[in-house]
Amino acid sequence: DSSFLDGLLVMMSFPLALVLILVHACPFYTLSYTVRIGSRPSTLALIQAESIAKALRVSGVSTEIIQIASSGEVRGHSRQDAPLPLSPPDFVGAIDDAVVSGTVDIGVHSLKDIPPECRWAASGRLLIGCHLPRADPSDVLVGGFKSISDLPREARVGSASMRRQAQILHLRPDIDCVNLRGNVQARLDALEAGEVDALILARAGLDRLGLNIGPGGKINGTLLPAEEMLPGCCQGIIAAVCRSDDKETLGHLRMIDDRNARVAAEAERAVLNTVDRSTPWEGRPPTAAFVSQVGNEAAEWKLDALLARPDGSKVVRSSVLLPSECKPEVAQEEGQKLGERLLQMAGPNFFR
Repeated sequence: DSSFLDGLLVMMSFPLALVLILVHACPFYTLSYTVRIGSRPSTLALIQAESIAKALRVSGVSTEIIQIASSGEVRGHSRQDAPLPLSPPDFVGAIDDAVVSGTVDIGVHSLKDIPPECRWAASGRLLIGCHLPRADPSDVLVGGFKSISDLPREARVGSASMRRQAQILHLRPDIDCVNLRGNVQARLDALEAGEVDALILARAGLDRLGLNIGPGGKINGTLLPAEEMLPGCCQGIIAAVCRSDDKETLGHLRMIDDRNARVAAEAERAVLNTVDRSTPWEGRPPTAAFVSQVGNEAAEWKLDALLARPDGSKVVRSSVLLPSECKPEVAQEEGQKLGERLLQMAGPNFFR
């Protein structure tokens, strides 16, 4: 066929640079580039890493998950004297170090585990490249009780989160908060063994593990309303970090970034960063922040935040409304302002 031969001769005459441009533009090119994903070895962490990997593969990027142990891992469950913010486990450091060194290209975290900016050792060297769509950020009271008020007097509630403890104690000063650490199943085992009367766990983690709550579910739990237990900053959001100078990987991550989750994350982390910089406590302050959509057609965002004393003896809370088309940088500014308002409401004696 002369037309085929003519076409082949024309293609062979193309300059090499043009051929390379055409190859780069083809979808199959990205498949030759494998993004190495760093993840903790726990079941939940690997599920979260796979969710990032799946999103990247859908966009045409080949992936490989590499397991990296972290110093924050606890096999089984354990008790400790101080809640997490005063003796925080390091869930992100080893993975972040692997990204910085080039051992992996990205690290996957529950965004709530990334420390405030001034405490994040990798700040400046790493960027939060993407946020997956947010799962339900609610906390769950596990143990068969309908609410915190339904707990028996002096009930033992397992949670090593100072945010949760402070809000529980604000409502029920008689509760015995047990600093229980470990993976989800280990904590459920502690409940089954009678070491505690109830647990507070994140619904997002339970859902990802296939542990459904409610009638017919695997977990006998009750969702706690935000009015009673305001979720932690960025709870329910899976994030991926990459090196700040790795433009190619950052480009891949930006393609799978969820706008609504990013807006919420920018606002909530701004609250946390602002409060954290101004508190004299050694650890992360008991701070909660949650962005939700309000109105019949989600016409606005509501950023709700609180700051508490660790013992729950005092809590200050405030909120601000944002337009539905709020840009991430505007959300960050409003989060900072709300954090400053909380500090003003708290006053100088709040931290003594």
